[in-house]
Amino acid sequence: MYSTHREYELPADAKLQASKGYFLRFDEISRLLHFLAEHREQSRNSHESVMAATGLSKHHVQSLVSLASGLGLVLPIVYRATKLGLLIHDHDLFFDDVGTLWLCHYHISSNPRYVVWNRMTNTILPGAQRPIGSEASNEFADLRAQFSEKSVNKHVPKEILAFFNAYAEQYFSRLHYLKETNGRYQLRDSSALVPPLILMCTLLSYRDQYAPGASGLDIGTLSSADNSPGRLLNLREGQVRELLDQLHRTDLLTIESKADLDQVRFRQDLTVTEVLSRYYRER
Repeated sequence: MYSTHREYELPADAKLQASKGYFLRFDEISRLLHFLAEHREQSRNSHESVMAATGLSKHHVQSLVSLASGLGLVLPIVYRATKLGLLIHDHDLFFDDVGTLWLCHYHISSNPRYVVWNRMTNTILPGAQRPIGSEASNEFADLRAQFSEKSVNKHVPKEILAFFNAYAEQYFSRLHYLKETNGRYQLRDSSALVPPLILMCTLLSYRDQYAPGASGLDIGTLSSADNSPGRLLNLREGQVRELLDQLHRTDLLTIESKADLDQVRFRQDLTVTEVLSRYYRER
């Protein structure tokens, strides 16, 4: 178990709410992606055009774009789909594939900017000795150093509610990531299976964000470090190693386990979208 009592280095652009008071609904994400994909040649899309296309209010669209940005699907401000968003639109628009959902979960959970999602998945839930609920907001008291007490007290509980709703009521429930008992939550002992190629996508995302340019990474780090695929996908080290062994039999990575080496090495030119494209072709 990880201790929830720790000091955090807060990024300058930290957000108290990705959801802005709305729940994460992937049917709305699909509508947004469809509109943006139809207008993929435009350098930017207006807020008003997204409102007209989705039929949602101004604040609802702001929430939707904020969440879609956290999931790695949309560029905020210019309202354009990312390469990842376009790829998912073209192959899994309705988010029926558990691999797509795992990748979206990893993106929003691994980014410290989305402070509630990041802490809930990295430390609070893994460190909880019993099911938790609204008292999880106590773990965010340090945010008052960067935000007003009023903002923290107002927005953090709402974001925690949106987080729990995403994994209990919305599409993230298909990941079997959380177990709910009388309105309280804890990590499951075993989540939905993570496809090997989706793990590979998260390995590359972790490398690109936290060790850019690295040709290899320690397997222990990939299994349990902050924001690592192992920790955020709720995988034990043995499960990570089993998936890595499967990937080792492809041309995507190699495992070096000898002397003082216990690491995986990546092809330098490999990208998340390239691996995800292969995943969709082979599924």
